[in-house]
Amino acid sequence: MLQDFSIGIGTRFVFGRDAHNRIGKELKQMGIRKVLIHYGSRKRLSDSGLLGSVKEQLRLHGIRILELGGVVPNPRLSLVREGIHLARKEKVDMILAVGGGSVIDSAKAIGLGAVADTDVWDFFTGTEVPGKSLPTGVILTYPAAGSESSEVSVINNTELGMKLLASHPVIRPAIAFMNPELTYSLPKFLTACGVTDMFSHVCERYFTPDGEVGVIDRMAEGILKTLAEIGPKVLAEPDNYSYRAEIMWISTIAHNDTVGVGRVQDWAVHEIGNELSALYDTPHGATLSIIMGSWMRYVYREAPERFARYAGEVFGVKWNRKNTLEAAYEGILKTEEFFRTMGMPVSFEEFQVPTDGVEQMLDRIAFRGEDDSIGGIKRLNRDDCRKIYETALKSRRTTSE
Repeated sequence: MLQDFSIGIGTRFVFGRDAHNRIGKELKQMGIRKVLIHYGSRKRLSDSGLLGSVKEQLRLHGIRILELGGVVPNPRLSLVREGIHLARKEKVDMILAVGGGSVIDSAKAIGLGAVADTDVWDFFTGTEVPGKSLPTGVILTYPAAGSESSEVSVINNTELGMKLLASHPVIRPAIAFMNPELTYSLPKFLTACGVTDMFSHVCERYFTPDGEVGVIDRMAEGILKTLAEIGPKVLAEPDNYSYRAEIMWISTIAHNDTVGVGRVQDWAVHEIGNELSALYDTPHGATLSIIMGSWMRYVYREAPERFARYAGEVFGVKWNRKNTLEAAYEGILKTEEFFRTMGMPVSFEEFQVPTDGVEQMLDRIAFRGEDDSIGGIKRLNRDDCRKIYETALKSRRTTSE
């Protein structure tokens, strides 16, 4: 049954070939006069011509420009604070992210902090609740995290060794420019990480303790099946506009709660995986592919029909009530096979992640509630999470056990 919910996706999407060339006109109509352009590598954006093109469009429409580069994967709180200082000093009225999830999350955090009366990290620890933000604009160059329309920002505090999120509707970007052609030059590994992130975002919502919600379940299954089908194809044909366009839009709907409304969501895979990023700076997509199969093995008996249905609808596994457990497990193997087809690791060993930090990572997971646990489909305490990490340490067979 669909539970009560409230949602407002206030992001305006400008999608298609040359979408980014409309930025000056669109921002002027929004009343924007001065922007802070936020990005990762200035050289990469300059060499591609994108940064120059964006600046030209803004100047043609009378919009003044400041720049702050240097965002890295698992975006750093230190750069966020630098951006907040700059935004306040120069009185900018929009943070414009040019990049993917890390850049967008950093821009969102700057927007929050620029108008806050408290330190921005307080929003991530939960000490303070966001109430307002400078508007964020996005030119998406790396579809993955769905941050271009989500209400979440994830920031890495390297001083404390903590990677935390803030979530509130005011964080959603005001406008997103989405041109699939800008993603043609993405390296294969980054593309694969992006597809993995999208896949996981849907799974975190699909694997729920709630009963069936027909329309939401079918939407989620359709997204997952599409990713499983075209993920490997986009790696083989990186200049295929159709594949890139589907991937770009899926990144958005996978994480703006289109397929998550009205149900309990899980998020254990992200919470467990995020500690790999916090401790070892492991790419986010790789943390998810490493943890997901181990998490599935640990929890699938809690809801075997849900996992069997997933196996059938996404990967075509035949199942009925007599072989529910076997089909559910086959779906787990198919999931890991899909990740490997994309060139993604499914264990610490396959990505050469150190295996001696399990207790340190467990110390940092934000267990909560009366049961001091995380997760939805199965509540996981510290010992549960330890077992999941331990299962993920070594490579596993991809045939039935």
